[in-house]
Amino acid sequence: MLRQAEVHLNAQLTSAIAADQRAYTFAGLSVASVVLLLGGSYRAISSDPPDLRVAALAFLVGMGLFVASWMAVLSARSIGFDFAGSRPGVWVDDIVEGKGLARSLAEQCEHYDSAITSNRERVERNGRLFNQSVNVALFAVGSGGLIFLWWLRAPLGL
Repeated sequence: MLRQAEVHLNAQLTSAIAADQRAYTFAGLSVASVVLLLGGSYRAISSDPPDLRVAALAFLVGMGLFVASWMAVLSARSIGFDFAGSRPGVWVDDIVEGKGLARSLAEQCEHYDSAITSNRERVERNGRLFNQSVNVALFAVGSGGLIFLWWLRAPLGL
């Protein structure tokens, strides 16, 4: 039982690290897009004549992506995490009190079960935040694209 709990805790750690990497990658790509959109917004507003619609649209989409990036980074922030194993000093009290091996191992199983549950709650909370960041990004880009297409309908004769 203990070995299976340790395997589970290690799998949770691997999954959490992968989720953090995914969130930071997403945030980095989104921030790069923000820089491009803000540059485009600046270019549109400083052109002669200024194109305020394009400048505003690029700025708003960029801000939406910035919020999504921020949320993704928050989803990958450092959190408390329970690991497999224990410090040898933890077993001293069991030895001094004369606890049997079976009782000590049962307590270790309880500890691992609690750790697995706590880790799952933390990972699920951060996963929900990351998914929300993706939804914000999709909404920002999708809305911006639809607005832009709406503007193009007249010049295209649609």
